[in-house]
Amino acid sequence: MRFTSLVEDMKTIRDFKKVVVDKSLIEEVMGTDNDIRGIIEDSNDSVVFIENGKMFYQTLVGGAGYYGKIIEAPHYLAIVSDVYPHHKENSGYIMEWLRVKAWRLGLGTCWLSIEDEKELKNYLRIKEEQEVVALIAIGHPYKGIFKTDVSPKSSRMGIEDLVYLKGWKNPCKIEYLDSRGLTNIFYYAKFAPSWGNNQPWRFIIDGEKVFLVIDREEKSSGIDRGIIMLYFEKAAHEEGFTGKWNLDIEENLEDKYNIPQNHKIIACYNL
Repeated sequence: MRFTSLVEDMKTIRDFKKVVVDKSLIEEVMGTDNDIRGIIEDSNDSVVFIENGKMFYQTLVGGAGYYGKIIEAPHYLAIVSDVYPHHKENSGYIMEWLRVKAWRLGLGTCWLSIEDEKELKNYLRIKEEQEVVALIAIGHPYKGIFKTDVSPKSSRMGIEDLVYLKGWKNPCKIEYLDSRGLTNIFYYAKFAPSWGNNQPWRFIIDGEKVFLVIDREEKSSGIDRGIIMLYFEKAAHEEGFTGKWNLDIEENLEDKYNIPQNHKIIACYNL
């Protein structure tokens, strides 16, 4: 199934069945090393499967959670990474890709914030020099007849609020995007989840380049950046634009595009 078909209906799940997930499904989600390659070449990230969800939940109450509250699930997945430039972006990209794969297999997931990394590292027996960067709950969604998901769907800004042409706050019209075959890319990119669904990103198109601009005060410390790069890149590939993100950004681009001081350009995608 196409990436774009999956993410339009994909939801965060906070209520899970208490049954374990078949190992074959977990293995398919985690895949091989080639399946979890992110935006950084030769990165040394690893996905850790936490099988005993009940013990993890009881041990980590207060140490991780969704808005500070740990979500009880049969299992959890964590990404452990060395510290290198853009390692948080890379982990966000990888973990969100695992969430999409899980959804395709009928599994639900929920992003969890890491409140006490030291305690989490001790639990997972992680090397001191490494970080536990990303954490999700995973399992079969609970669909009992006596419990209905009443969570409101998050509102998201439209394309014309997110995409600028050749400069900050210079709106990019849908007609222009249509003429270049770019509309679907930005349409599906806007479904990318973010902390508090704040959508702390904007895009600037200049010729064959698309720049990703991020709010310097974003809460996720890089995770959200990796997530939006995944959504944009996968949607672009399905539209026939087979480029990739470049995080080695030249200096003074903020001045060139009149970027305000509380924002910065962090990546460029060559169409």
